[in-house]
Amino acid sequence: MKSKDRSINIEFKHSGEKKDVSLTALTKTVIEFFDIYGTVMLAGKQICSITGDGDGVEKFSHLLKRTGYPNDPEGFFIQILSTIVNGEMKKIALNQIEIPHLMLMAILEQVLPGHGYISIKDTHQLEKVTHIAVPEKDQAKLQEVIETYPVRLSRHIICQMLLSKDVAYQYLPFIEELDSGGHTNTWIGQFHDGLLEQMYQNRVIFLLNMSCPVYCRFCFRKHKDTRNEKNPNVDDVKKAVQHVKDSPSIKEIVVTGGDPFMNKANMAATIDGLMQVDHVQTLRLATRSIAYYPDLFLKNESAYLKYFKQKNLELQQHGKRMEVATHFIHPDEVSPESLDIISDLVNNGIAVYIQTPFLSGCNDKGPELVRLFSLLRGAGAELHYIYIPCSPIHGNSIYWTSLAEGIGIANHLRAHLSDRIIPRICTATPIGKMDWYTSGWAVEKVKDNKNFIWIRTPYTPDYFKAFAPLANELNNIRVNDEGTIDIQYMAQIGDESFFHGSRPKKVVVEKKSTSTDDIEMLKSMLVSERQAGQSIVDTGCENLLRLHETRVEIDVLASERQIDYIRSDDRITDVIISSSTDAVDSLFYIKPLIKNLKDIPHVNAVRLVSMKFNSQPKAYTRAVINTLGDLNMLCVVNPLRLEIETWFTLADEVTHDHAKLARRLNNKGITVYCNTALLGGVNDSDEPIHSLAYNVRKAGMEFHHLYIAGLPIQQKWNIDHPVDSYDVIDIGTKVRREGSGREIPRYIISTLLGEVDYGLTSSFIHDKGQLKLKLGCYDLSYYKGLDKNFVFPKGVTTDEDGSPVVPIQGLIKTNYFPIS
Repeated sequence: MKSKDRSINIEFKHSGEKKDVSLTALTKTVIEFFDIYGTVMLAGKQICSITGDGDGVEKFSHLLKRTGYPNDPEGFFIQILSTIVNGEMKKIALNQIEIPHLMLMAILEQVLPGHGYISIKDTHQLEKVTHIAVPEKDQAKLQEVIETYPVRLSRHIICQMLLSKDVAYQYLPFIEELDSGGHTNTWIGQFHDGLLEQMYQNRVIFLLNMSCPVYCRFCFRKHKDTRNEKNPNVDDVKKAVQHVKDSPSIKEIVVTGGDPFMNKANMAATIDGLMQVDHVQTLRLATRSIAYYPDLFLKNESAYLKYFKQKNLELQQHGKRMEVATHFIHPDEVSPESLDIISDLVNNGIAVYIQTPFLSGCNDKGPELVRLFSLLRGAGAELHYIYIPCSPIHGNSIYWTSLAEGIGIANHLRAHLSDRIIPRICTATPIGKMDWYTSGWAVEKVKDNKNFIWIRTPYTPDYFKAFAPLANELNNIRVNDEGTIDIQYMAQIGDESFFHGSRPKKVVVEKKSTSTDDIEMLKSMLVSERQAGQSIVDTGCENLLRLHETRVEIDVLASERQIDYIRSDDRITDVIISSSTDAVDSLFYIKPLIKNLKDIPHVNAVRLVSMKFNSQPKAYTRAVINTLGDLNMLCVVNPLRLEIETWFTLADEVTHDHAKLARRLNNKGITVYCNTALLGGVNDSDEPIHSLAYNVRKAGMEFHHLYIAGLPIQQKWNIDHPVDSYDVIDIGTKVRREGSGREIPRYIISTLLGEVDYGLTSSFIHDKGQLKLKLGCYDLSYYKGLDKNFVFPKGVTTDEDGSPVVPIQGLIKTNYFPIS
């Protein structure tokens, strides 16, 4: 394909800016896109089926032909650019073929090159900078918005906005921001001294910088008095570090702002100061710049990233770790640069975890979140929270959803996402976060105030006495019969069946005693018996279990037929490899198997089951760790993420050897996650699980699943030593209140039809004296989509809405409270 080296002349409709863009440069950009990013995950199935194999030149030629521009790249680009310059912020399709978002970004960056960010002072500047129309009838009110809530945009985000309404929706000011509904601040800030804030006993917030390179319109710190507040200095940092030194209960520091990465002096003083504080375990650095201003990290040959990687190594020498917390809302925000930053951090032992506000009209349907989280998973990120609803701050009502909508999204995510990337459904109340149906729920309406509801939280009056007595003097809280605090929260419930009332007192049930020999026997069973659910459908392949739409389990000696099964279904993203011995003893077979899986573009994660991580950590020699590191491929294009799955039962099993091993694997970009089976009379109360969660976190592992019922070991043991569902709420309450938010597992019940979340995607049903479980996230069509011949197994019935109802053993319910 040959093109004359000539320019395409374009004029942005709303700014009047004119540009001449080299046709040769545009052509090279698209060819490079296809050569590097032309994969199913990044370009989409439709484009890949059209472009086929071959190099970028061939692929672009195929696309030109199918879009109606054979041998006419100039016409192709003119049509695309004419749509962009109109400022319509919409997806672009030519001849019914949607042009990939990332390809459009590459094209637009040729038109609008540059880095940095711009503070917007008036509507004229807004229109000129963004090339997006400001309706004349809205200009006066929009100017008032800009003067009330500052507007700042990066050049990166301006390009994204021109291509996506879902991105523009988050950053462009809008006249509805003048709505007075909501709060000035959404949390109490129980303790606040200079740059220091404290909401929880074991962690504090350092506000290092009061401004951001870009201002999200839904931010809970959006008010001008916050954003124009004077920045703290190094002396302020030293004062805050001294407070931490004097407070041995503080284990974690959340470093935030504004964007703390914009203040290098304060960041350096924070890291170097806290490095010397023995009881501090983790520094959590919060930024959204990975999504909306990646140049902050990539400029100067990625100097900032190199600095943090070095500081993380120094922290490790002091027994501490660094993590990065970031926000992504919609898949259109994901860029190759952002994925590259995440992979670079994780490959160097810095965990990156994602938090996602739930925004009405943007990411509230489910498919957007499935794509978003899948992209981030391959790069190495952990998915932490979805916040429901968006913060009820002044001017944010356009983003609010009902609580019922936010809770309901859990069903879609459980059905269509890998279990390793399903975030916790969380609400940030004014006195602290709660997780739906394990540490909190909606109790009832607030009398005479239609805008507020009572939410049960896991916190108690005594919890705040040590650091924030103010919280006990509030007039919007009450202490319930359990002794925890209910707080008034501004939200609409959406569905009154989501009000569950107050929790009744526990009916005490005498439990059978458990001997030390029993505990050792159970531990040995966990080491020797694989704790996996059965295949939910018939795969037609021996030793291939279909555990979920996205997940299969195979043996290390997988056959070509099994690989073909995985290859044939692009919904499968995760492959668990188990062995009759242990993953660490099966690397000879695992290495070629992973190489085969690497060639399957939709598989982006492989998980190795290893009980020897628990029982014999020294089996992980340097050679083994290096081999595993070579198999882990976190990257932007066709990633294949390697994870280690292990199991622990009690806190005292987690030793310094496990922490050292986890750190060595983390430094190769490998996540170690642990599961736990709740066993009656062994660990089925709040203190053992809280202690285990703390030790797992301290050792550098992710606490993944706490299984309430349904595993093989539970079906053997808990039949005679049943777990009381009431205790699950007590466990969830203590882990949330006393631990770190990063310690909280997902509370799971394993059934013959797949896994469900306790209380969130499942509900209890009493049927003629037998306890059964309704699975809210699956139906018959779900299983038939995996196996057209599927029929429900014997003993499974369906509810009136079509949800399957399955028997559940080893679990008792001592009251009729709907959750526990």
